[in-house]
Amino acid sequence: MDQNKMTPAKQKIISALEELLNDQDLDDIYISDIVRSANISRKTFYRHYQDKYDLVNAYFFAFFQTTFERITYGDEWDEALLRYLAICEEKALILSHAYSSRDTNSLRKFDIEMTEKTYRKYLEMKGADVRSEEMNFAIRIASCGGTEMIIDWLLSGMKKDKRDLVGLIKRTLPHDILNYLS
Repeated sequence: MDQNKMTPAKQKIISALEELLNDQDLDDIYISDIVRSANISRKTFYRHYQDKYDLVNAYFFAFFQTTFERITYGDEWDEALLRYLAICEEKALILSHAYSSRDTNSLRKFDIEMTEKTYRKYLEMKGADVRSEEMNFAIRIASCGGTEMIIDWLLSGMKKDKRDLVGLIKRTLPHDILNYLS
């Protein structure tokens, strides 16, 4: 996360989240743990985030928008995904503990939603009919499948080389999407 754009309270909250996620799964972390670790009040926490899931999603979004989402600004798909995977490697323990949650507000769900939104925006910019049933299905398949494979890679110890993973994901994208990748 860009520490320069955050308030001191948000910096404390993010640092506390990272510290806690280094040791335990998200479902085992309570708001009281976060505020204690950040040395802030509950009121301060809730001024910035609705709950711990909102916090984790904001944490994730901060690096998602500087990596994979960059395809909507002209970055190459392969390079954007590689940058995303590099951050996953760097924050492997934290993300493993965050992705472990099966709550309805989980990071897994948010990741898929952000990936869908990114594909939709990218494809629309490229002239695709993103309202068609076929394209919607292709976007959903690519978003769910790609996200699940990356999470599986992360949780299984990242044994496969990042470039190989990017190649596999790209080769298995629906043709409706693959045709628009430059």
